[in-house]
Amino acid sequence: MDPADNTAGSPTSLADHHQAIDYLFSKVTDITHALQSIQAQLTPLPQARTAPSPLRHPTASPSHTPVANPASSATGREPHVPAPAPYDGNLGTCRAFLVQCSLVFEQQPSMYQGDRAKIAYLIGSMRGTALDWASSIWEQGSPLCTSYSRFTEEMRKIFDHPVRGREAAKRIMSVRQGSRSVAEFSIEFRTLAAESRFNDAALQEIFTGALNESLKDELATRDEPDSLDSLIRLSIQIDNRQRERRRQRKEQPGAPRTRFAALPSPPPLPVQVTDAAPATPPPADQPEPMQLGRTRLSQEERTRRYAAQLCIYCGQGGHFIRSCPVRPGNC
Repeated sequence: MDPADNTAGSPTSLADHHQAIDYLFSKVTDITHALQSIQAQLTPLPQARTAPSPLRHPTASPSHTPVANPASSATGREPHVPAPAPYDGNLGTCRAFLVQCSLVFEQQPSMYQGDRAKIAYLIGSMRGTALDWASSIWEQGSPLCTSYSRFTEEMRKIFDHPVRGREAAKRIMSVRQGSRSVAEFSIEFRTLAAESRFNDAALQEIFTGALNESLKDELATRDEPDSLDSLIRLSIQIDNRQRERRRQRKEQPGAPRTRFAALPSPPPLPVQVTDAAPATPPPADQPEPMQLGRTRLSQEERTRRYAAQLCIYCGQGGHFIRSCPVRPGNC
């Protein structure tokens, strides 16, 4: 088809160019991963065959031959290295992304021999604003796309802005543990501590002040640690024990839900059961106990005499109703 025919239609927009570039980069990434998988399955070639590897560029000079990896030399193939997470332009993770990519290049040197191959891998692992920036300079044919060192240097200028120096010092002074565990909190604290300029003694004071009050109270009863690492290790141990104890209290059956537990009721008075003592209170059909002024005993009085092992009839101790000396019929 004549290319001139395309001039009749509307020009392709910049968004269409970006979409096409994204598609091509995704295909390059898929092909790269497929080659890695195939290479991992290949068996070592016999020693007699000296043909160059199909992945090595035929025009590569001997001075750029990568140093053989010990792991790959032992097995005859390069190890499989997981691809880093896509980089979306986050200002605090640029350095970590470049380090992960450099590990891929270090472990698989034959697949990424040239600078453009490495740059293509970087761009294929980008998303969002980082991909927009890389796409623009790639389309313009910028000299940055011919040198890996210049490309990464420019990338660091734009995206590598972590919290460092005075900013890290200000932030570490205001950070607090909150609802996080000490193990989780210590990760953020160590990251800021590495970028700040405080010495170990100052970092111990700042770390202790950032902990929750219950941990501060427990640390006050312990010997003072001699380093920040010892302080963090001790704090993690205490925090783990406190969290486990709270979990046990929640799982304990019958635990009171109110703040203060109800006072236990006093135990009933012991009742000594003998052959002469009735095992149960006297039934209603037994003779009425001795009365004063023909007033019947109340139920409370009857219960009191029974509990105190007194005679139900006369209220005296030392005998029971069956042997009461004043009960009619017992004389």
